[in-house]
Amino acid sequence: MALIFTVDDDPGVGGLIKVLFEDRGHEVLVFENGKQCLDRLDENPSVVFLDMVMPVMDGMETLKTIKNAKSDLPVIMVTGVDDAGSAVEAMKLGAFDYIVKPFDEPRLFSVLDKAIEQTALIGQVRYLQVELNRAKGIGGIVGTSPALTATLEKILKVGVSNAGVLLLGESGTGKDLMARAIHENSHFSQGLFVDINCGAIPENLQESELFGHTKGSFTGATETRKGKLELADGGTLFLDEVAEMSLNTQVKLLRYLQEKSFERVGGTKKIFTKTRVIAATNKDLDEMVKKGSFREDLYYRLAVFPITIPPLRERKDDISSLAIHFVTLYKKEFDKEISSITPEAMNVLENYFWPGNVRELGNVIYQAMIMTGTNFIDIDSLPVNVKNKNTQKTSEAVVSQYASSKGDFVEPFDTSVRQVLQRALDLTNGDIPKTAKRLKLSRSSFYRMVQKYDLTKPFSKN
Repeated sequence: MALIFTVDDDPGVGGLIKVLFEDRGHEVLVFENGKQCLDRLDENPSVVFLDMVMPVMDGMETLKTIKNAKSDLPVIMVTGVDDAGSAVEAMKLGAFDYIVKPFDEPRLFSVLDKAIEQTALIGQVRYLQVELNRAKGIGGIVGTSPALTATLEKILKVGVSNAGVLLLGESGTGKDLMARAIHENSHFSQGLFVDINCGAIPENLQESELFGHTKGSFTGATETRKGKLELADGGTLFLDEVAEMSLNTQVKLLRYLQEKSFERVGGTKKIFTKTRVIAATNKDLDEMVKKGSFREDLYYRLAVFPITIPPLRERKDDISSLAIHFVTLYKKEFDKEISSITPEAMNVLENYFWPGNVRELGNVIYQAMIMTGTNFIDIDSLPVNVKNKNTQKTSEAVVSQYASSKGDFVEPFDTSVRQVLQRALDLTNGDIPKTAKRLKLSRSSFYRMVQKYDLTKPFSKN
């Protein structure tokens, strides 16, 4: 059951909506004007149906006030046929959708169901963010940017399935925290979350670490030991840096994923487990498959549901909240009452490229807190490399740096530049002026680069 507000000065319209929605099991409150609605907004409705034309406070003014108070609350504009254009304008101000009087009941119910679903999903994402913030280390996942919220929504959806998940993204983006979030939101949450860093284990010990070994199976095997896969039975095994796994170990892992059984190193007994496997990498696995250094069949087993974790440069809106989060997290280690970051220093942070992503931001804040002699972080306390790299860059130098942080693999320069331009355009839905601004290029320079690299995406005509 959802609580629904309907705001309309026509009692017949409000009454009709009330009857229709209460018949579907919802609670409906009817108001004659926007002010009455705003006075009850703290009751946290799931959806608001808002008439465009009303006395005391019209729909547009009421919409703006609602969005200022509760930006995530879905507001559906109710309009006459002649006011449909105004309703579209209202959507630009944040309205969820609009319906036209007289109502088409199937559309009315469809819009309501979608709005309720969005409200529920936002609530789930917020809950997940709170849970993630309890994680140990340099902090949980912080932020509300569209890129991060979209990623968390995918995690919520895939968590309740049994699908294999492959987390893709640059170093420092928080793939381990995302893996823990999937685990906590899954049927495997009652079991252990066991992680293994494939890149930190010598190749000759990877099989033993993953599958365990029997006593005497190799030099130094003085006792029989369970592997990480067996320890995670009923829970989740997180394979970080899976691209560093040897081909021999890849074969055994593939067999486990197919049969759900394995043998310890030196053993012959089949061991069956119910373990969810989540893998992560900052490498280009497609390229590794082509080169033969990663098995194609294993890749497709792991990547049933791939999720790309956005780099920090695509989460600009989160930088300020992340920076303050790190200040709060670290200040207990210092004999200083550091509580803020100057606007000038924050501007530097928000315009830096962050090739090391969230991990690098945490390190920068830590260094700045060491260097500052006051109770705030200013430009002078920031590391030199951050200040220097904040300066304007030109043309391909910007794109080259953008490309260099995509992973450890190296591609021809022109290929990297073209991929980065395409990716930047995708982020702005093909808006050339906005893309040029994001890359700190003039519009004319960016147009020339589009022509030079023969990009095929249909672009904005602006």
